[in-house]
Amino acid sequence: MKSQSVTILLTILLLSSFFSSVGLTLPISTNEESIIYVDDDNTIGPWDGSIQHPYNSITDAVNVAVYNQHVFVYSGEYKESIIVNKNVKITGENKNETIIKGTVEIRQTSDVIFSGFSITENDQSLSDSSAITLNQTENTQIFDNIISKHNIGILLIEESNNNLIKENLITQNNIGLDICSSSFNLIYGNQIFKNQKTNIILYQSKQNMITQNSIQNAEKNLQFHTSKDTINQNYWGSSKNIQIFTGQRSIQPLNIDIPWIKILFHPLTSSDQISINHLAIMYTSLGSMTLELYKNQMPVTTQNFIDLANLDFFNNLVFHRVIDDFVIQGGGYDINGNNKESPLGTIPLETHPDVTHVDGAISMARTSDPNSATSQFFICDGDQHGLDENYAAFGKIIIGFQTLRNISSVETTRKNFMDDWPVEDVVITNVLIV
Repeated sequence: MKSQSVTILLTILLLSSFFSSVGLTLPISTNEESIIYVDDDNTIGPWDGSIQHPYNSITDAVNVAVYNQHVFVYSGEYKESIIVNKNVKITGENKNETIIKGTVEIRQTSDVIFSGFSITENDQSLSDSSAITLNQTENTQIFDNIISKHNIGILLIEESNNNLIKENLITQNNIGLDICSSSFNLIYGNQIFKNQKTNIILYQSKQNMITQNSIQNAEKNLQFHTSKDTINQNYWGSSKNIQIFTGQRSIQPLNIDIPWIKILFHPLTSSDQISINHLAIMYTSLGSMTLELYKNQMPVTTQNFIDLANLDFFNNLVFHRVIDDFVIQGGGYDINGNNKESPLGTIPLETHPDVTHVDGAISMARTSDPNSATSQFFICDGDQHGLDENYAAFGKIIIGFQTLRNISSVETTRKNFMDDWPVEDVVITNVLIV
């Protein structure tokens, strides 16, 4: 036994030496204890003794979860109404087979991730219910769910801001999506159709972005109630059916053919035109920015940025070069001026005629060598088309322009041997790819 143990130890040391010599690291196994599992019948999960307590209900799992913990729910049927009031990640095994017959309310919290479920009616009447409610919630992601047979599919209320609603199927509700007194939310790549009364209601909301969705086949596809939101590049089917309320007056439903409405909405003429790209949510000490990344047009540059973000490379780096009405540049230095080198090396210069340096464009910084870009990027403050063809733009801000303006207008000085460094450091806390 002792000889066998020595042999195993020597083998491990030799393997460790090999991986070190080629610049690799041994893989780190997933810590199963960091995941809380839920199984409705406690039979199909890996309950072989390695995991001591699979929960029967999602509510029980959420109640015991701690900050930023992952709740994984196996396929099954869960008859419960769930309240989430902490930062947790809740994912279903298969959205077609992980079914919640009830409701989900995410309240007074932030940074929740909820995906992979079918949320449908319970055995009892849910005529007044919302399948998912965001109540005073920020920076939360609701994506890849099927939401049906409730009064409201997804409801955002009480200043629920900076949330992402992406790639959900929202159908057969009374109202599909209702955004009330909430701002800076991104509604992206959803299928919202055949909701009985209205697909989308916007009530006293502002600066929400609704884009790249298929919104069709309802009595009213969209209702404005004194809202100030941006709605473009959606597919409306053959009938727009948009109703506008301004104070006490209402413009009745219209099958929109008015030229200025077409210009305002920039509707897609076919559902095939919907393009769902990766998004990068960049959190900074002065606010967040959501950027759409054009991987189809700029595959090498975009993948490099995505890979770095997924490695948490940008966390706690700063915008070290800020020039108002030109660019904000980051991705290379920490607050002490220490340079952080990309583990991925350099990438070749890549350009595309349809991806240019518009206001809010993100592009790669480089030296005089066109093929020297690594991790440093810049975001344009205003159109900078003089940079086209010489620098690799690969995306643009679709929500969060105020954050860009906040950063571009900070006071700068010479610091860490560089000009245009902010007097008060602007820190990138995280870049999340979705």
